[in-house]
Amino acid sequence: MLDALRSSLSAPEVQTETLSPDAAVDAVRRGALTVAMVPGVALDRASDVAELPLDSALIAREPVWLALPQGHPLSAGDAVRPADLSALNWVCYARDHWFHTIENRMFARFEPARPEVLHYADGHHEAMNWVRDAGAAALTTPTGATSDVSLVPLRDTESSEMLVVWRRGSVARATLQRLVQAVRQYYAEYARSIPRYWAWIREHPDDFKELGMFLKPAPGI
Repeated sequence: MLDALRSSLSAPEVQTETLSPDAAVDAVRRGALTVAMVPGVALDRASDVAELPLDSALIAREPVWLALPQGHPLSAGDAVRPADLSALNWVCYARDHWFHTIENRMFARFEPARPEVLHYADGHHEAMNWVRDAGAAALTTPTGATSDVSLVPLRDTESSEMLVVWRRGSVARATLQRLVQAVRQYYAEYARSIPRYWAWIREHPDDFKELGMFLKPAPGI
């Protein structure tokens, strides 16, 4: 990501920092950061801050999928229904994690609504480790999964918006255009490295309009 930003902006002094989504939004609002990439729910939670002078651009809408141990019987299907998943043992996300809100909306479609939870994780990587090592299931965005678990589409699922956020008037329009384009290209290239997800994107282009110009096959593919 850092190389992509430096190349597109012709600015070798670009620096990146990992923060929680809420902290990143607050840092942009205060002027401590110029731009942040955050899930949409973080911006929703910040909407009650008075006179929040922020603008945003959508990078992509990621579907919520299911992570299972490799070789799990459900991993062989094209897609599964949320109502079929309540019998699984689950790894969920900590209550202060941004994905917890989306996860709760999905679990409301289960029968019963609250499945058995083995562990509450503080992030996608920890959750994927539990899927791999404890034979658990977890909800995740496709880009939040790791290569050592099986990633399965869910029917009638939720989605998570990935946004770039900046303080209104703080960045030139031409710079913003290059930055947003660079982040979309980086996202598309990362998605291309996840075969099942990339095939899904190619099959559902209307759900990924922001990535339209990147959906052509890469050279040699």
